[in-house]
Amino acid sequence: MPRRLWAARKDLARAAVTGVATSAHLASVDPAGKVIVITGGSSGIGAACARRFVRAGATVVLIARGEDQLKQTAADIAAEFDADDRVRWYAGDVTDEERMRAIVDEVLAADGRIDVLVNNAGRSIRRGAVNAVNRSHDYRRTIEANYLGAVTCTLAVLPGMVDRRHGRIVNVSSISTQVFSPRYSAYVASKAALDAFGEVLSGEIAGKGVTITSVKVPLTRTPMIEPSRKVQPAPTISPEQAASLIERAVRHGRPTVSTTAGRIGGSLTSVFPGWSRVARQIEYLAMPESAAAVAQPHDQRRSRTTGA
Repeated sequence: MPRRLWAARKDLARAAVTGVATSAHLASVDPAGKVIVITGGSSGIGAACARRFVRAGATVVLIARGEDQLKQTAADIAAEFDADDRVRWYAGDVTDEERMRAIVDEVLAADGRIDVLVNNAGRSIRRGAVNAVNRSHDYRRTIEANYLGAVTCTLAVLPGMVDRRHGRIVNVSSISTQVFSPRYSAYVASKAALDAFGEVLSGEIAGKGVTITSVKVPLTRTPMIEPSRKVQPAPTISPEQAASLIERAVRHGRPTVSTTAGRIGGSLTSVFPGWSRVARQIEYLAMPESAAAVAQPHDQRRSRTTGA
């Protein structure tokens, strides 16, 4: 063990310097000229990120499932910034490992590198666990998209970043992992798993010039949350505001980017865990379940369509 530590002394020193620099905002990275891959890039937060980074001079590669919308979004962004040569798109599902690796290979062949990966693709579902006892597929599908999909993309870009000793991996997490929002057990667990993966990986590659950031995004006004907002109105931010948090992660590479509300909520949850559970119980009782979530057995087909 001492010999291995001695051999890695330069990497350890670099990790220490990088940690201090990112904490002090001294290791800033300018997006201009960088190759940035964004999953879930056809709308919402992903599209807002793309606009922000193209405006800053980056080459952006968008990935999403819906080809028509993805193609239109890419065309709109390219036209808006006169950047046909800096906006590309690939249709694909992050849960399809073969497709994701093929896309990464194509990007590397075209650009020679990937500087930043933004793991933004995902899905949300609002259903209390007591109403999901016969719906374990809700949890599997959410884990596959939010956690395993991001892991697949990360593992695909990681070797190149480590070889070049430079890269940013930005995981779009949620404020819910700080305050454990009721009725989002599938969603929060998937994002918490991604946070844990990022923390473990960051310790393994700390001296390799690659940073991993968890962005604790608050509830954002995107099509994904519309069914939930109808039964549980809550404060939201715009996709552009969420994109500004992600840009901060790309520029500075800090371990976590969060809002003041998230930091306060997380601190209260840690310091007063008992009272926090009582508060979440009150929230759970005060806000109704959606119609799809409490559908009877003969309505399960409808529930799968509208509730996921």
